[in-house]
This record gives sequence, structure tokens and C-alpha cells, in this order.
Amino acid sequence: MKIKFEEWLHNQNIDNESNDLFNESVICYKAGAYRAALLFSFIGFQTILKQRIIYSKPAKNYVEKEWGQLKKELIDDDKWDKVMITKVEQKKKPIFNITEDLREQYMFWKNRRNDCAHGKGNIISYPHVEGFWLFIQSNLGKFVVNGGMESLLNEIKNYFNPSVTPPDALISTIIERIPLTLEQNEYHDFFLELKSFSTQTFSSSPLLTEDEKIGLLWHKLLLSSESIQDKLIDFLLEEQTFTLEIIKRNNKIVKFLSQDSTFIRKLWKEHLTESNDYLTFMELIRNDLIPKNQLNESYQEILNKLNTAFFDPNNIFEIRNNIEEVDKHILKYKGFFKLVYNLAFEEEYISFDFNWANRNKSLIIYYIEHFGLDKSIVKALNKSLNGTYPPFRLAEEINFYYQNETKKLKEHVEISKQIEMRLPKVIEDLQFSINPFASQP
Repeated sequence: MKIKFEEWLHNQNIDNESNDLFNESVICYKAGAYRAALLFSFIGFQTILKQRIIYSKPAKNYVEKEWGQLKKELIDDDKWDKVMITKVEQKKKPIFNITEDLREQYMFWKNRRNDCAHGKGNIISYPHVEGFWLFIQSNLGKFVVNGGMESLLNEIKNYFNPSVTPPDALISTIIERIPLTLEQNEYHDFFLELKSFSTQTFSSSPLLTEDEKIGLLWHKLLLSSESIQDKLIDFLLEEQTFTLEIIKRNNKIVKFLSQDSTFIRKLWKEHLTESNDYLTFMELIRNDLIPKNQLNESYQEILNKLNTAFFDPNNIFEIRNNIEEVDKHILKYKGFFKLVYNLAFEEEYISFDFNWANRNKSLIIYYIEHFGLDKSIVKALNKSLNGTYPPFRLAEEINFYYQNETKKLKEHVEISKQIEMRLPKVIEDLQFSINPFASQP
């Protein structure tokens, strides 16, 4: 059976060496070897502090040479523990950003560790072990290297500098150090600085590589430890204008914001206005972020605002955003194509709404390709293309499609005969080019 400290350990970003030491301490605790449990726990805690220094840039008031010498001492098995105690204890040029009270608590537990290691007369029992574990849980996040935020921000900026960082470098190696470098009460200021940097780095198009990297940075932050994720979600919901820009760069971020139903509704109701916003729309649908009773309303917003070029596999400008096979099944299951059929063909939007028909031309072709023709579809198409002012972009799309899909063209002609409807000129011309002896219905 796991004890509470083990459960806490499981949710922390702790290096393997320290984690192994804590696991040893838990084994000793369960066996009643409390001196050994406290001893292993203290060494585990010391190891975490050591790693924070080793993987950090110089603390305030330390130069590179001095910091480098300290790191050498910390990787010396014979010296590192004493050096670590000295550095936590010193008040002049402190390395860790801790209060005097916290420094005194650390020294108390260092002395209890000495009781265990040197067989002194003080009794050590389970309350001591549990007390030290509570000390760790309460204060581990406070032992951060002075100046850590500035150091992290500089590393992130360097990550985006191609002169410093190769294109295949991973941002996750920097993100993993955030809990080791910052106190939780510093996260908000850190996110503000990161927001400022991101905004300055945004390009004119969210599709460029630089913007993708920024979107990936914020997404990776959301995938990191729970402590970061919780505070970042709060931050993003506070900074909604910025968040909308970040979502354009990485639509996977949207699923982390599901707790704010007002934001989600506002997102699809007001802010999905560009063709590549389809990706965000699909993310909302995949993750069931739109309530079932609002789905049809959201579909109509999409059909009324977005150019549906993402349904066209031949559109080279949208190729990275094209609909995937899995999306088709999701949209079908969620009733999207049913609404498309009702609006476009049964209610004949394509025949009386010029802009709607042109904007959704790729979707109309996609529907015909994947779901076939019937009398309602053919009637609506003929009515639309026979109009006084036919939607010329839809007409061009139909012309191109039927040129390559002669079976569909013949089916369209046959259904037109069945419903006794005159063929539009664009289809009549195509039919004549294939069969000069064909006659219209």
C-alpha cells in the first residue's frame, strides 16, 4: 500500500537519482528503520538541490568562473554534501532564494540527519521521518536558484535564435527545469514575460515556422507538471486576447481551457473566421467541447464564416490543413454533414445565397464525392447554376469536378431527366463534350 509521501513523489519532476534515494527511504520507513529512512530522505533532498545548481545558470552575484568551480565541487563525491550545506547556510551571496526561517528549518533537519549518521543519543522515530517529508512537500519549491527566472527566459530566447540553437533542439529540456528553478508564486510573472516575448516574435502569419515553435512552447508548458499546468490555464483564461493568438499557432491548446464554457463558446461564435481556424474547430469537436445542443449552431457559424478550402484535397495552399479521414467520421457522427445537406440542398442555400455557395464550394464537392448524388442535391445544384446570377466559383468547381468524374456527371444528367429539370449550361456543355449526341431533359 502506498503512503501519502509516495503518492506525492509520483507527481513530482524529480531526477532519477533523487527518486531512487526517496524510494529507499520509504522502504526503510515501512520496515521500521527510521534512522535510515531519515538519512536517505535527507540525501535525496540534498541531491535535488545539487541538481538545481548544476543545471542552472549562475545565481545573482556569481560570475561564470566562480559558478563553474562550484559545479565541479558538487560533482565530487567526497565534497558535495558539505559544500551543499555550506551554500544553503551562507547569507552573503545566497544561492537559494529562501527566508531566514526556512534556512533555520533546513539546518534543524541537517542536524537530525547527523544524529542518524553518527549514532548520537537523540531518539529518531517515525514522527521525525514524517515531519521531514512534510518539510520537503511544503518547501521543495522554495529552494530555487537566485535569478532563475531571468536565466530561463534567456534560454528560451536563445532557443528561438537560429544562430545559437539548431532547428532540431528540443524545448522540453528547458521546460523540465521550470519547477526546479522557479517558485510557484513566480509562475505568473514568468508567463507574463513569456507572453511579451511571444507577442514580439509573432509573424504576420500564424502558419510560419517561427509561430509554430511559439505555439509548441505554450503547448509543451501545458503538458508539463500539474503545478505549471494549473497556473498556466488560469493565466491563459485571464489573458484571453493573447490566448486566442496562441490557439491559432497551436490549436491543441484549446482542450486545456474546457473549464471555461463561456470562453469556448465565444471562441467558436466570434473568433473562428479564417480558413485555418478549421483546425481549431475540429479540436473543439474531437474533444466534445461544444455541448450537443449547441452543435448545429456552431456548424452554421462555421459555414457562414469560413472558406471551406480545407475540404479540397487539390488546394495546395491548404494542404497542411486539409480534412483528414478521421475528421470525416467524427463530423458525420456529430451530425455536421446532415446539417450541410439540409442547408445546402433541402433548404437550397446554394441557390439563393450567392456568397454562401461560393464560400462552401469545396464542401459541396466533398459532400458529392463522399455521399453521392440524389434528387434534392441535383435539384438544388441545377436551380443554383441556372439562376440569373449563379455562384461562379461553385460553377467552376462543379465544372472541374465533373470533368474528372464522368460517372458522376452522367448520374447528374440522369437524375435531372427523372425530375424533368433543365441542365445548367456548364453541365450541358460538359455532357456535349463527352457525348455530342446527348440531349437535355
